[in-house]
Amino acid sequence: MGRTYLFSEDANGRSREIKVDPKHLDRQVRDERAAGRTPTVLDEDERIRFGLLSQRKSR
Repeated sequence: MGRTYLFSEDANGRSREIKVDPKHLDRQVRDERAAGRTPTVLDEDERIRFGLLSQRKSR
């Protein structure tokens, strides 16, 4: 299994990457939602695809 990434976006549109604890990922996502942020969980392939898409949009 590949690495999992958790990104969280606040109401102002700022994103940050959060270190993932695989045993407690559900709790981490729940805590982010409770704090009013929008969590997004990606695997390695999805993260690469999102990165490539964002580069294309910025050109």
